[in-house]
Amino acid sequence: MIRRTLALRVFKMFGLAVFVMVAGTAAYATALQPPEGRKIRVAVVLTEGAVVIDYAGPWEVFSNVHIGSGSMGQQMPFDLYTVGRDRNPIHTAGVMKPGMTVIPDYGFADAPDPDVVVVGAQSGDDQLGPWLRKVHAQHALIMSVCEGAFKLAQAGLLDDKSATTHHAALQRLANQYPRIAVHSSVRYVQSDPLILTAGGLSSGIDSALHVVELYYGPKVAQAAADDMEYQGQGWKTNAGSGQPTQVQATIPLAYRDRETLWQGMFHPAYPKPEPELPLVLHLAQVEGQYRATIDVPSESTFGLPLDDVRVDRGRLHFSLVTDGGPLDFRGTMTADRISGNLTHGGSVTPLTLSKANSPPAALQ
Repeated sequence: MIRRTLALRVFKMFGLAVFVMVAGTAAYATALQPPEGRKIRVAVVLTEGAVVIDYAGPWEVFSNVHIGSGSMGQQMPFDLYTVGRDRNPIHTAGVMKPGMTVIPDYGFADAPDPDVVVVGAQSGDDQLGPWLRKVHAQHALIMSVCEGAFKLAQAGLLDDKSATTHHAALQRLANQYPRIAVHSSVRYVQSDPLILTAGGLSSGIDSALHVVELYYGPKVAQAAADDMEYQGQGWKTNAGSGQPTQVQATIPLAYRDRETLWQGMFHPAYPKPEPELPLVLHLAQVEGQYRATIDVPSESTFGLPLDDVRVDRGRLHFSLVTDGGPLDFRGTMTADRISGNLTHGGSVTPLTLSKANSPPAALQ
């Protein structure tokens, strides 16, 4: 399975552009009003492969907020519940095997209308997008954590907005959704008054504390952080690691009309014919240099940027860093066919791609 790893291209920007970008992350940070006569409903989305800290971090933040006096229940303003496809168990993300088993409290069809929604990295569900669009129309605040941003993007909620995601997925988000202004090196982005996207993992704690601050002010948010013994300052400073930049798409939107698409099958167990992984190569010349990305739709992977792309006298070369080491392709290229060999981990696999007239249906 082809996967992009750590390396992400760094883009330099002038100081004024950086200032505008950083200011934009807080431009919509307006105060939120709790509903009258009831608690603030927080729906935490759980589908297969949910990353635990992505939802557990915000859950702990909201459950540690206390205001006013009275009984413990009266002091706790947030009512939390989980929502999935239905009430059947799901498995959280694991490394060598599936993670813990969790049973959602509600299905998308019967969940109470939320005021806040938390969407962490997970596999998702075909009901998730329509449900997110519905609750967004009802003015719920939707916050993503890590690659949960892709679920918001798939639902069309990030078009022409700013957003962020896990640092290893920033380039893919920019490539797959070129209408999104993707920001790096920030803990979260206030995409609009009711959409908040956080970076990876622990940044969900910062974005949740930011939401608490929008509802009840910095003192209440700080008290919740203290109660958790959380000493991170990202919810106050929004400062990530490195210089904040806007991540440009490998093939910018302005060059998409010059892009050619090539599709074929990759056989990772070659010479065995199975499994087969459909591949789509996107290739374009940008300011005199060739750039390319690759999609593996069956793995829900889109927009992997390729390195060292060269087209010269009917020859094509590109490389890709994968979990198993570098992958290198060298072959020939005609008007309608690419043919050559992939070298990976000492093995050589033939690869043939045919020119496509339009994106495969799964990518449209």
